[in-house]
Amino acid sequence: MYNFGKSVNRVVIPELSEQAVLQSVKDAGRNYVEQEHYNLMESLDFYYNQNLDSHLEPWFASESLSQVPPFISSCVPRFAKARMMLYKQDPKRLIGGEKNDMYDELAYKLNSKTREFAELSWLLGCCYFKSRFNDRYQRLEYEVLPKVQEYYFNGESEPYGYSYEIESYEYDNKRFVFWSEDRDGVQGMHFEYDQKGKRYAVEGNPDMVNPFGIVPISKIEMTKGSYDVTRTALHIAIAMTEIALSVRFRLGQAVFTGIEEGQSKLTAGIDNAYVLPEGASFNYVTPGGNLVELIEATKSMANQVAENNQLRIRWGDSSGNAPSGEALKILEIENLEARESDISYFREWENNRYNIDKKILETYNIVNLSEDYSVDFSEISFPMSPKEEREWLSWKLDNNVMTQKDLLLYFNPDISDEELETKMANIIQENQTVAASQQPQSTFQRILNGTSTTSS
Repeated sequence: MYNFGKSVNRVVIPELSEQAVLQSVKDAGRNYVEQEHYNLMESLDFYYNQNLDSHLEPWFASESLSQVPPFISSCVPRFAKARMMLYKQDPKRLIGGEKNDMYDELAYKLNSKTREFAELSWLLGCCYFKSRFNDRYQRLEYEVLPKVQEYYFNGESEPYGYSYEIESYEYDNKRFVFWSEDRDGVQGMHFEYDQKGKRYAVEGNPDMVNPFGIVPISKIEMTKGSYDVTRTALHIAIAMTEIALSVRFRLGQAVFTGIEEGQSKLTAGIDNAYVLPEGASFNYVTPGGNLVELIEATKSMANQVAENNQLRIRWGDSSGNAPSGEALKILEIENLEARESDISYFREWENNRYNIDKKILETYNIVNLSEDYSVDFSEISFPMSPKEEREWLSWKLDNNVMTQKDLLLYFNPDISDEELETKMANIIQENQTVAASQQPQSTFQRILNGTSTTSS
């Protein structure tokens, strides 16, 4: 059934008045329930590899998991990293058409947080990114918010405010943070509140107002999530736990027949001998099923969900030579096409996030940044043979696509500016020496060098 954009994380505010807004926030806190959020929390657990046993235990009797621990794997984060190729390499962020070192230093761990945010956006279908200024360290810091409540005015498509859960010291009383933007001359609000609707001022903000005028939260909303990856990871974990149990019982289960009294007192072991009464029997029974077939069936689950998400899996037992760079590019063609479609989502988000950062830095009187911001996503490269790489680099140098400085950075991207300038000076000096030695010399110069010849 289609919901036509309606979601459990949306709250509609009837009118723009402080009393109406506060009442809507209180109601949202009182009515806080999980509803459709179980899938989201399950996906987060599998992405961060946390609380996984709790997702497996309901599918096994308690006695079963006393024989082997649950089998868990990191397939969800691996799928997310493989699919979200856009931030595989750090993008170039340009302000006023050039790299801004000051902003790069202020934006603390922006690249790593952005990569995490992009992967969760693909997995969940929607994710939020909060910017904040750390006054102590004088820098911008970022937080990924997978679960956020949105507040709308009736008939509007853009949210007026957001709230999200924070850590609470009371187990039975959740706490939240609320942000709203300036609207029609009414200043935005910022405060904490609990599940009972009680408000608390944030430290340093007794008036509970939004100092920025805008909400410092940006979001990505894609057309769909990838919960099928999470569900498949659960199926694989169940199947692999069953296989682990089968391996455990391959030695067999001791079975006695013809003994009714005292059978519970029998203990197995190679140092124990049994004296069986007449008519009794003893043997080991092993579970049925072919382990190889079970493993192949489990692999097929992973292969199917990979294909559905424009990915492919190369198993460790695959034979044959490693494919060439061009062959890899052909194999990844669907994922590359999906990457191109991701660019429009994340280019728009990058601009929204930068505008928030810009406003925060201006509010704290740190720096006034230019409105001219752009982001250049790195192209995906595939491995080449040494010969192909030399020809490719030579072509770029001959056609002025790459400079000698770019070539040094290509082989050593982490080189310091001082070392780079030293190497460039050495190259220029060597080139001048070579050029001078190859210039034709005059007769006078050849005589001075002792290289002149006389005709007989």
